[in-house]
Parts: sequence; C-alpha cells; structure tokens
Amino acid sequence: MKYIILFCFFFLSFSQVTFSQWTPQSSGVGSRLYSVFFIDELTGWVVGDDGVIINTTDGGNSWSEQVSGTTNYLNSVFFTSGSDGWAVGGNFSPNLGMVHHTTDGGATWPVQTDTLHNQLNSVFFVSPTTGWAAGEGGNQILKTTDGGLNWVLQTAEASDYRGIFFVNENTGWAVGGNPSNTLSKILKTTDGGGNWIAQTAATTNYLRAVFFISETTGWVAGNEGIIFKTTDGGTNWEPQNSDTTEGLYSIHFLDNNSGWMAGLSGLIIYTDNGGADWAAQNSGTNSDFSSIFFTDANNGWVVGGQGTILYTNNGGVTFIEEEKTGEVPTDFRVLQNYPNPFNPSTSIQFSLPQTSFVTLEVFNLLGESVAVLVSEELNAGTYSYNWDATSQTSGIYFYKLQAGNFV
Repeated sequence: MKYIILFCFFFLSFSQVTFSQWTPQSSGVGSRLYSVFFIDELTGWVVGDDGVIINTTDGGNSWSEQVSGTTNYLNSVFFTSGSDGWAVGGNFSPNLGMVHHTTDGGATWPVQTDTLHNQLNSVFFVSPTTGWAAGEGGNQILKTTDGGLNWVLQTAEASDYRGIFFVNENTGWAVGGNPSNTLSKILKTTDGGGNWIAQTAATTNYLRAVFFISETTGWVAGNEGIIFKTTDGGTNWEPQNSDTTEGLYSIHFLDNNSGWMAGLSGLIIYTDNGGADWAAQNSGTNSDFSSIFFTDANNGWVVGGQGTILYTNNGGVTFIEEEKTGEVPTDFRVLQNYPNPFNPSTSIQFSLPQTSFVTLEVFNLLGESVAVLVSEELNAGTYSYNWDATSQTSGIYFYKLQAGNFV
C-alpha cells in the first residue's frame, strides 16, 4: 500500500526556517524530459519525449502543456525572449531531424523543418536570427541566419554531437563522440562555424554537455562522471574530480566559481570554486536527469525521467552544508522535512545553539501524537532524524520541536 505523507510545521515561533534543497514540482506529464530553459525566475519551458512541451509563468508552481504538433522526441529548447523560441529533436526510426519555432511564447509551435536526415540534440541562439543546432549523423552541425527559416550544414569532423554553446556570434564549441566511449570530440569555431577546429581532452568518454562563461573559461562533461575545464579557450583542457562515475548530462554556471551539473541516478553536483571541488546535493530521487538551469544563485530547475521536475530556491544547498562542520549553531532552527511529499519515510533537521532537553513529536490532523522521534537531552549542534510512516495512513501530518523554552 502506498503512503503519500505531506508535512506541515506545527509551531515555528522564534525560529529561522530554511527550505531544504530540491523539491518536486508537478509536470503533469509522464514522459522523459530532456531540456529546460527559463528567461527569468517565473517563465520557462521544458521539452521531452512524445513531443511534450510544457510551460510555466509562475516559477514552476504550475505547468501547462503546449501543443507541439508532433509525437517525436524533443531534445533541446532555447528562447531569446518571452515570445521567440525553438525546440529541436527527431526520431530514430525512420531517421529524422526537426525544428519547431514559436513567436508567441509557445501558444503555437509551427514546424520550420522536418526534412533533416538525423535527430538534433542541442540548439543555441545568440540573437533572434542567428543560431546553431547539433545532432547525430556523422557531422551534423547546422547554422541559421534567418531565425530558422533556413538551416545550412557546416563542415565538421565526423561524430555524433550532443551539445553546442556559443559565447558570441563568432566563438563557440560543439561536443560529442559516440555512446560506446571509444571516441570523444570537442570542436571550436572562431568564425561563426565557417571552420570547426578539433580540440583535445585526455579521454575517450562520450561528451554530453558544454558550458562557457567567457571566451576563455568553460567546462565539458560526459560519461563516467568526467569533467574537463579550460581557462584558455580550449587550447588546454584539465580534468576535474567529480567524485562520481555516473554520466553527467548537463552543465550550468553563473560565474567563474558557481556551477552545477546533473546526470544519471538523481545526481546533482555543485561547485563554488570553479570546479576545483564538486559536492553532491541531495535530489531525493533516483531519476535520470537530462538538463539543469539556473536563473540566479538561488532559483534553479532540473528535469529528467518520468516527467520529473525538481526546483530549488536556495541553490540546492542543504542546511547541513550551510552549517560549517564543528561550528556551534547561533540559533534554534527547524527545517522543512525532505522529501515532502514522501513515500514512506522523510528526514527532519534542526539545530540547537545550546544543550537542551529536546522533544520532537509527530501529530496527525486530529492532534493525536503518532510518533516521538526524540525525547532526550542533546548537546548544541545540528541533528537529522528520520521518520518511517509505513504504519500510518496517507494524509497531512505536523511535527513539533520543543527544546527547553523554545517551541
């Protein structure tokens, strides 16, 4: 029997509340989602399998489906304004690549082309007229200078390409290889794609994502958790330690220091020092992630399998990460349990600035106590307790923390 338990705060007087990490949003679809793009913290789009396109205008509190006019998969979405956007994808059987374009924020998505020979995996625009798309099929990198009405094949080395990124109308990179991990590929152009020059990173792993914050500084990532960084425009690529062997599928940086990557098995990793160190964040799911996007240091979204969308309003940082190890908390804090809703267990975190006799108790809607998780004296510090609600019925529950005179 399934149990969906929703927690609410019971008493929070005089406490500082921090919502923890990544929380689910309801996409309203069950298809795998491949790409997410926001133009500000309220307005964004997600695309995926079965021609799915969904849109939000309230930061993801609600998502509504838009009509793509296709049942093929859509792998990438990009907007240059609140009205002008592109979604690209295709199919394997028969081999097909296609581009859809909207000029009304997604109210309509007419086809610009559906005659390409192989699927497209990534799209990127530097202006409403100039953009590129990259995909399968040996050397498929395409450019448009008329907003997608016409796409011209560019000459590039044979490879499947998974990601493309430009910092201006001249300078960009494309990455790929093959899924069997016998070939990795990084190409760079400085003339808008007229010429693509190969760059070398010390790996044969398939590269799936690329992100640059300037003409000199960027990252690539891919299978087996590999990450490489350059500070000279790709002349040299230095490996970074991701501390994982899970595939990395998406990258997003805000500046030289702050960045996130997402990948398989619910993996989200974060750096605040340009990738010298990467730390895992708790996504609360094992879904495979395909795309991650941040509008600022706090607001971010990640999307993936089975219609999964997660949102953070604090950069994905947990309370435990915010409290420095060995540092005594300065005040009482009670956090929102995570995950919420959950099935069948959840974690409750709190901090104590002083030694106190602590009671942490769970109540049902009738005010009846259903569990006492803590009833003992605890030293100053940060604590996390798990509640397994397998024996409880589905519904809304409350928890109450009492520590000395603090309630």
